[in-house]
Amino acid sequence: MTRRPPLAILGSFLLLALFALSHGSVGAQTPPPRAALASRIGELVAAVGLGDRIGIAVLDATTGAEIFAHGAERPLNPASNMKLVTAAAALAALGADFQLRTGLYGRVVGDTVAGGLVLRGFGDPSLRQADLVELARDLADHGVRSVDEVIVDGTYFDGQYLPPAFEQQPGEVAPFRAATAAVSVDANAYTLRVLPGSSAGAPARVRLDGAGYFDLVNGLTTSDGGPASVFADQRAEGERLRLALRGTLPLGITGASYRRRVENPLPWAGQLMVQALDGAGIRVTGDVRVATTATTAPLLAQHASEPLSELISAMGKQSDNFTAEMVFRVLGAERVRPGGVAESVAAVQEFLVEAGVPAGHVTVVNGSGLFQGNSIAAGDLAHLLSYVYQTPGMRDEYVAHLSIGGVDGTLHNRLTGLPAPRIVRAKTGTLDDVIALSGFVLGRTPNDSVAFSILLNGVHGRQGAARGLADAIARAIAEDLWASAAH
Repeated sequence: MTRRPPLAILGSFLLLALFALSHGSVGAQTPPPRAALASRIGELVAAVGLGDRIGIAVLDATTGAEIFAHGAERPLNPASNMKLVTAAAALAALGADFQLRTGLYGRVVGDTVAGGLVLRGFGDPSLRQADLVELARDLADHGVRSVDEVIVDGTYFDGQYLPPAFEQQPGEVAPFRAATAAVSVDANAYTLRVLPGSSAGAPARVRLDGAGYFDLVNGLTTSDGGPASVFADQRAEGERLRLALRGTLPLGITGASYRRRVENPLPWAGQLMVQALDGAGIRVTGDVRVATTATTAPLLAQHASEPLSELISAMGKQSDNFTAEMVFRVLGAERVRPGGVAESVAAVQEFLVEAGVPAGHVTVVNGSGLFQGNSIAAGDLAHLLSYVYQTPGMRDEYVAHLSIGGVDGTLHNRLTGLPAPRIVRAKTGTLDDVIALSGFVLGRTPNDSVAFSILLNGVHGRQGAARGLADAIARAIAEDLWASAAH
């Protein structure tokens, strides 16, 4: 006869079985990864009390395992943390060694470029006047002494100069809101230089590079003393910029300079090219015009940018909006030419899906994160960071492009005194209503690192507290990571 076990014993087996199902096999229980760290971050979040429009995600960078999450699934405005998405998409689609080129094209007859000297660009955000000077010198070294006209071909991009969402601040003329074009010089910002005249009452002097682009109305006068008082009103008129100046400059000062955005980049680039040619001893007998040109003309001189891995440092360390928007546009132009914003958005969304972010989770409006429109959840952004970290061909260049806590970029005076130097690599984000910080805390070995994303919205008037919370979380990660590594 088979004996049945007592009910008490059966109950004990049942409890053990239920415990094993909910906690893993008996004798193999493991606590959540870095449970003490998760508890500490939770305390920090609760103490600040920033409301429910915040998202925080902390992951093991190597495995993607979740360490901490608070509102991590909530889509939020990432501000300049959007540049993290743009940089990752660019490295994946274009490669770290990708270079952006600008060239002079045309046919030389004797010592003249006849039929137009074409200045054609392919989205180099780092192009400077000095590079145009080198192009002009190369042309002169090949015996060219005159050009019948300068034609600027910017058809690598479409004709939308102003990045999406930038219209939300229409009266802003500061360079951070610069336009984008396939040929863009000096980040599409000009310098207005004003100097006093020779005597009181005399007109002040004005210096402008690419002067042919400007329709200047100079109402500035020279005063006996007092402070400089300069007012400038600019507006696009066709392919030129009307610039009306008024006010006074006192005698005895060395002058004043102001940086302002260019409204129409292509004709301005053409005028800068004329200036560079003149400096190289090459006479331009005709006008500057913007046009689509045939690609059959020979290449006469060319400038290549630094590799993409170096260009994106301006995005990660200095939060440069212009570089971000230009790289964003290049992503589209490398898919379809002329590249439009829709193609750029499609390129970024395609990359996000490849990285494991579900389709439709992220709203991509522009590449820099300026203004309102972009949205991403902290969990998705942290997952993207973990994906990049786990991709050997991307990790090194991506981590290198970020600001180093207490060392450089927008973090040069933040996150100092950490358990080890140079271990926080992150991107800041700031708008009137947003504070963000996302990136990595590096461990003793690559397998010990942590990815994190902190997106804090609705913090108008409390930006200091929000920034303090972001730094406190990054510091807590660093202290936990390196304390456990020491044992």
